[in-house]
Amino acid sequence: MLRILVPIALLFFVLELVRPARPQLLLRRGLLADVFYVPLHYVLRVLVNVTIATALAEAGRRFLPARATHLVTGRPLWLQALALIFVLDFFFYGMHRLKHRWTWWWRLHETHHSSPQLDWLASARFHPLEKLIDRVVFLLPLTVMGASETAIVIWSAADVFFGIMNHANVRVRLGPLIYVFVGPEMHRWHHARDPREAGCNYGNNLSIFDWVFGTARVDRGDPTAFGIEDEAYPHGNLARQTLYAFRRRARRR
Repeated sequence: MLRILVPIALLFFVLELVRPARPQLLLRRGLLADVFYVPLHYVLRVLVNVTIATALAEAGRRFLPARATHLVTGRPLWLQALALIFVLDFFFYGMHRLKHRWTWWWRLHETHHSSPQLDWLASARFHPLEKLIDRVVFLLPLTVMGASETAIVIWSAADVFFGIMNHANVRVRLGPLIYVFVGPEMHRWHHARDPREAGCNYGNNLSIFDWVFGTARVDRGDPTAFGIEDEAYPHGNLARQTLYAFRRRARRR
């Protein structure tokens, strides 16, 4: 997994330097906290995306009827990987919309939205509890799909690539592919500081479900500001950010 994450992160770090989408300080607000999020994010990705994903697939094979747990077993590897991306993105889309609707889930998810400046490093900013909850839930289809470990690794690599690219401060537009895949020009609007602008583009890797369910937004420009409207949010401290989710009152996005 580290061999996948490092080259992709380095690629977009360089692109941010040579082809930035907007002027932005390298030593930005919240940078130190995000640096500490990277190893935590990596550990959770390995634990959840690979270990738990494989365990769920094995549990399905062991405890469920064989006819219900081999939906893609024996299929070509490319078909297994595409099926994983499509099905898991559908689950993620539904969960993501609920995170912005249910207050308790938003209290965890706002950590990811809190960065006032987007770059590849901001893609690692997630509340640890949110990461554990949502990944376990939206990986449940693996119990019945019967995908191979290699297909799971391919899906995980795609997940890393789109996650980093869509947060990176790079001048990249997908053109017509935006009707299939999520691009930076879509995901930046999801991170808009104004909640009225941010209620869109919930897709993870695929934009298909946003287009189907009417939540897609693509404009030529970018939002005027990113982040959240809560001025009290502790931007520079990972521990305080983690605990802030459990404060007595939380603002719903």
